[in-house]
Amino acid sequence: MGVAVWHWLTESLVAHPEIAIFLALGLGFFIGKLKIKGIVLGPVTGTLLAGVLVGILFKDVDIPDLVKTVAFVAFLFALGYNVGPQFFAGLRGDGVKQVILAVINCLFGLGVVIVLAKLLGYGPGWGAGLLAGGLTQSAVIGVADSAISALPGLSDAEIKEMESQVAVGYAVCYLFGTAAAAFFLSTIAPRMLGSKDLAADAHEMEKRLGVAKEPGIAPAYYSVVRRVYRVTGDRPGTEGTAIIGASVADLEARALAAGHRVMFHDLRRGGRVEPVEPATVLQRGDLVTLAARRPDLVALDVDRWAEEVDDEQLLDYQVETLAIVITKKELAGAKIGPAFAEHAPRLFVTKVVRGGQEIPWSDETVIHRGDEITVQGGKEEVEAVVGDLGYPNRASDATDMSYVGMGIVLGALIGVPTIAVAGADIGLTTSGGALIMGLVFGWLRAKSPTFGQFPPAANWMLSTGGLCMFVGIVGIMAGPDFVSGVKSEGLSLVFAGLVVTLLPMLLTMYLGKWIFKIPVPVNLGIVAGANTTTASIGAITDSAKSQVPVLGYTIPYAIGNVLLTIWGAVIVAVLA
Repeated sequence: MGVAVWHWLTESLVAHPEIAIFLALGLGFFIGKLKIKGIVLGPVTGTLLAGVLVGILFKDVDIPDLVKTVAFVAFLFALGYNVGPQFFAGLRGDGVKQVILAVINCLFGLGVVIVLAKLLGYGPGWGAGLLAGGLTQSAVIGVADSAISALPGLSDAEIKEMESQVAVGYAVCYLFGTAAAAFFLSTIAPRMLGSKDLAADAHEMEKRLGVAKEPGIAPAYYSVVRRVYRVTGDRPGTEGTAIIGASVADLEARALAAGHRVMFHDLRRGGRVEPVEPATVLQRGDLVTLAARRPDLVALDVDRWAEEVDDEQLLDYQVETLAIVITKKELAGAKIGPAFAEHAPRLFVTKVVRGGQEIPWSDETVIHRGDEITVQGGKEEVEAVVGDLGYPNRASDATDMSYVGMGIVLGALIGVPTIAVAGADIGLTTSGGALIMGLVFGWLRAKSPTFGQFPPAANWMLSTGGLCMFVGIVGIMAGPDFVSGVKSEGLSLVFAGLVVTLLPMLLTMYLGKWIFKIPVPVNLGIVAGANTTTASIGAITDSAKSQVPVLGYTIPYAIGNVLLTIWGAVIVAVLA
């Protein structure tokens, strides 16, 4: 009975390879969630391993190359789209140091791979696998496969063998490289850079940035709070700071002069609720609503002239929290505090996201064009100034497929032309073109986000979904040769992969320390970003008990994604 069922299952997968693809995806996402010694493999590696397993068990499954190519082109466009704003923003201003370090890291990493591949006698297949896994860049697999297919004089069997080598090399090196990178950067590297306590160093940076959180205080310490107070009068000896008889505008100005922002909103007087105006004068017995950041409200010592009361009706006004993509030229390069004091004085900033990563911020944080800054305030106050800041990023499930589709088409078309170099046809390829146009279209979207809506769910489907489908197919096709490949190159491949992973990190972090004098937490973020190792940035922030390392992660991550992906074609050309 069992044999019959297995035979039926095998015939079904061979006849319908789409079933094999979804089997690899389902198993892969399950494997990707497993945590081993604190390290999560993630969906990409999990799907590759699941694909290899499916390929080993069902050797005759054959999947058309077109399916694999479509998935990979979609992924590369989405990748470029996501990092485009930070990629171009990093080419100027304060990000230049980070760009330089990221470029050096990627160039040195390529050099290390070439040297080791030559020493070990690796051809394009094993060399590309070493590059993809050692530098933890999954996109290399697809670019290398395309470059291998374009090599002159290779038979179909030779192309398939090399593509299997890429997949096997990636799987082996990535597993060890990801774990080694996360452990090294979170545990060993801080000490090598002179940090005795990474968490203490990060906390010290938080204090310098003005984003430090006191021990035992929850993250809500900086959240906006709203309270209702009854004006009772001034304490004896506070005549110079009289509240009764003062206007709302005067009181808000006094608080601002003392370094605190507080805003009056509604007022109850004689049983009637009405909005306050700048000229409104406070009287004894008035009930007023105040909005402020928690530390500002505490510092103002409101209890000296009022007592807090519970009045649901006074607090029953609409408050809007809205993410705004900063597009105004005059805001780029300005500090958050002064910029919002001028353009949105009655709004509170609650969060800053840059390059898809939430970053620590203070009033001194410099705004980058394309930053997504979340503000909070009365609904009418938020809507009144949105146009002065940028474009509201309101939640929507709709995707502008005309924009996304056109970007992919243009990218693929610019990748088609080739030029003859040393007897070989060299070009961007459709995948390389898709990456470039993804960068451009993502940058254009950040500059003018009135078009090109690409919500997170759709973006995830093309980026993570596309890449996982691609590597799942690669694993299925490489499965039959996986075991023999590991047996032939196993130990040397593991050692070479660890060298490729760690040497560029060592160079980059010491250059950051000695040449650019970058603080340790940010330096570690730069190294993680340049090597596109997302597991490492999570491990670093956990060790630092802070998000400060993310300040160094986003720009190098954008640069690393682009350069390391391109290296997939370079390594094939060098080793061919």
